[in-house]
Amino acid sequence: MDKNSNQYESIKQKLLKLQALAEKGYRGEADAAKRAIERICAQYGVTLEEVLCVDQPQRYEFEIGRYKYMLTLFCQCHGVVTGIGQLSYYKRSRNRIAVDLTPLQYAELSSLFEWHKANFLKDLAAMQDTIVEAYINKHNIFRTLSDEERAERDARDEELTPAKLRRMAAILAMQSELGDNTYHKMLTNG
Repeated sequence: MDKNSNQYESIKQKLLKLQALAEKGYRGEADAAKRAIERICAQYGVTLEEVLCVDQPQRYEFEIGRYKYMLTLFCQCHGVVTGIGQLSYYKRSRNRIAVDLTPLQYAELSSLFEWHKANFLKDLAAMQDTIVEAYINKHNIFRTLSDEERAERDARDEELTPAKLRRMAAILAMQSELGDNTYHKMLTNG
């Protein structure tokens, strides 16, 4: 079969649709789709893998961001999907890279990395909030409250929920990890 012809693309598209139906269709539909795939492949003397190039590596691009930790996260996900310990990639821009993968690996890596990227960024944002509070507490960067503000704060007297207790414990743990540098006031009133 001439792979450059319009007929090849037409057959490829038909096989893609049949394959999707074979994988996701109901029993009767799935079975009929599998038989149709076998018949078409036999008619043209090809295998489904040859037509769909599922084992043929291609170059795929990924948006990883500008930070080194995102590249590290991507490398770990790549290793999980491919079983390869070292990543070889092509830098496309400051935040895009390209890697050679099979279509199946690409689908799996895209899904895995995007999930971990979003999850990591959510955790990172929470940790940033925690470190800011820990830093403020450690270095006692609080303005003096007026009597009215203090009374209002005391009136709120919020209940300590398990979530609030966990947050306080995280802030204290982070605070103990911060450096012990001290600011020395340069000007004095007087």
